[in-house]
Amino acid sequence: MTTRRAGRLPDDLTSFVGRRGAITQVKRLLSTSRLVTLTGVAGVGKSRLATRVARDLRRAFPDGIWLVELAEVPPRGDLAQVLVSGLGLRGDQTASAEDVLAEQLADKRMLILLDGCEHLLEECGPLVGELLASAPELRVLVTSRAPLAIAGEQVWSVPPLLMPRLDQEGRVVQRAVGHEALELFADRASAVLPNFTVGPDNEADVVRLCQQLDGLPLAIELAAVWMRSLSVPEILSRLTDRYRLLTSGDRSAAPHHQSLRAAIEWSYDLCSPVEQSVWARLSVFADGFELEAAEAVCVGDGVTVEDVFVGVAGLVEKSVLVKEDRQDSRTRYRLLRTIQEYGRERLGGGTKELVLRRRHRDHFLLLAEQVDAEWLGPDQVEWLARLRQDRENLRAALKFCCTEPGEADEALRMAAALRFFWIAGASLREGTAWLGEALQVSPGPGPQRARALLVDALVSGWQGDSDAALDLLAEAQGMASQVRADAVLALVPHTAGIIDLVRNHHDTARARFTEALEQEEVLHHDGLAMVSMAALAVLQVFEGELQHALELCQRCREICEEHGEKWARSWCELVLGLARWRLGDLDAAVSHLHECLRIKHQFGDVLGALLAIEIESWVAAAQGRAARSAQLSAAVSRSWQPMGSHLFGIRPYLAWHAETEARVRNMLPTGELRAARRRGSECTVDELIQFALGERNPAPTADAPVRLTPREREVARLVAQGLSNRQIAEQLVISKRTSASHIEHIMAKLGVTSRAQIAVWVAEQP
Repeated sequence: MTTRRAGRLPDDLTSFVGRRGAITQVKRLLSTSRLVTLTGVAGVGKSRLATRVARDLRRAFPDGIWLVELAEVPPRGDLAQVLVSGLGLRGDQTASAEDVLAEQLADKRMLILLDGCEHLLEECGPLVGELLASAPELRVLVTSRAPLAIAGEQVWSVPPLLMPRLDQEGRVVQRAVGHEALELFADRASAVLPNFTVGPDNEADVVRLCQQLDGLPLAIELAAVWMRSLSVPEILSRLTDRYRLLTSGDRSAAPHHQSLRAAIEWSYDLCSPVEQSVWARLSVFADGFELEAAEAVCVGDGVTVEDVFVGVAGLVEKSVLVKEDRQDSRTRYRLLRTIQEYGRERLGGGTKELVLRRRHRDHFLLLAEQVDAEWLGPDQVEWLARLRQDRENLRAALKFCCTEPGEADEALRMAAALRFFWIAGASLREGTAWLGEALQVSPGPGPQRARALLVDALVSGWQGDSDAALDLLAEAQGMASQVRADAVLALVPHTAGIIDLVRNHHDTARARFTEALEQEEVLHHDGLAMVSMAALAVLQVFEGELQHALELCQRCREICEEHGEKWARSWCELVLGLARWRLGDLDAAVSHLHECLRIKHQFGDVLGALLAIEIESWVAAAQGRAARSAQLSAAVSRSWQPMGSHLFGIRPYLAWHAETEARVRNMLPTGELRAARRRGSECTVDELIQFALGERNPAPTADAPVRLTPREREVARLVAQGLSNRQIAEQLVISKRTSASHIEHIMAKLGVTSRAQIAVWVAEQP
């Protein structure tokens, strides 16, 4: 060692991009812990991050920072001797390597970076423990795909690079916490194509590319090399075989860092046979999953429930499976696309894969039917959240049903069972698409077809396509009569009433709803009946029968409360708000509309929320709050445009909207009116709901910083400290569910998917 520059740490050959928050977080951990292990999936950048952190800490360690690369050290090798050589130590020839390390490091204040320990865990753990015990000023920074699992170890999982999100139209939305993945791609692409930049013309494609590559630095760097000969869209189109495409890496790197396949195969080879088998079987999941789902799909053909449990735990430990942080009550896991595709390749296709895909379909079909059967109950929000989490799995199951010979009837069952997911979860267009495809691939008569036709009629009517809805309803009724599907026939009046309501045939709609609500059996067993009560009350408001509407809503609320039902109750609250507005009881109207809005927001029921906000704009005008009315109405109009007929095309609503518009024009000067409408039209739906509830001002801009509430900032800081949802709840004296809800909102605002990314954002704040 020299006194001028102690240690051995190579200089970077390429620029280090991003990771500012991660660097801060790891430094903070090293300041409080003597052993920090950076874990993470293959190619996530553990080595580069560790080296950068170590380089920044040189002044803190007068005896140097030493990098010891272990990737090519064979298992059960003499690790102590490797460290002696790597640290440049010389000692008594007769002493053991362990004694040399203990003696010569005893008084040293240094940082040792052990890079690539995952294949040497049995050797590294005990040796590092002995070194830390004998050298009190020593600190060790480890990179590994699995922790060392020794006392005092602080584990930090390196997340993929952050990237912007795309909206439903494929546009880049507000960047909350940086755009590291894009920065890395632009930097590496410009090295092979000097004039390349990321700008408005190609930004969305680069975001898609980085998303397909899971934000993994290794994959992004390998993709950027192809910019010599391909455009970004061409690279995207060739990612169907990413392991063949992403091969031209750094020839000076360790062998398992030179290509994407080599990096993933290195992880695969470190897994036990059980873990390898479970990895391959889990590849049939299209997205995240729970342990219960993994067991339902993977058990069989020699794999036991215990094997699945052990395999999942081992794959999480080895950074193959990602344990999602969104809820601590129902743990979810996820394979990155890159890991999933390798597992699918190992599965090998054929009969084995077909059996697993069928089990996957069966699990999610049963889930859909369970939600449908138990919808009229207290767990609606949780059910809907669970279906949303499994949206990609539901799509994969439906696709399997629609494309695999002999599975078409299950497509009808599943698409129909998801009826409340389509209408309460703001997925109307997707619902009609899947129902249409299922009906096309299974044309034969039967109760399942009758039910699917009826649900398709309901969903089509809900989004204003009344002509298609009428045709579907007629076919459903005819089919149900033909096959004697009494359960389907019982729901025909409810569906017909909804269709007639949006067709503005209000007399027949009223008759239909009256007929529907005479069926006591349906009234207490199907959630659609509660919606029929609220819809009948709306018709009574249209006719000026306000007292009757209030009485019917009160009855509906009582039944909802009896069952713990929320979604239909939100429609009741909306009608109560409408009726109170017509009666001139404006404060009560706002109270009911806000209660409706809070419930709608829990469900993500966008159309219902927008209608409630529109009605509040009418109330605001009646209160003399013209600017607020204009803001709310403009925001509703803009948000409703891509979703169908404004205000469902219902004439009384459109008339009240026009009356309010005229009233506001007379109340506000032209300049103020335009400004108010502009502010409203710039809102997202979430911002609009927050504004309507009095939680924020609706004046976002594309470059506006992310605004967390004081409570959300407090929760984010506790997340960054490593506290669980339960610990956060205890510290802030709130419920665990409230804690989880805060974290969900924080993730949504920041555009991130893990607690580690929240911690990174916190570290980046002033």
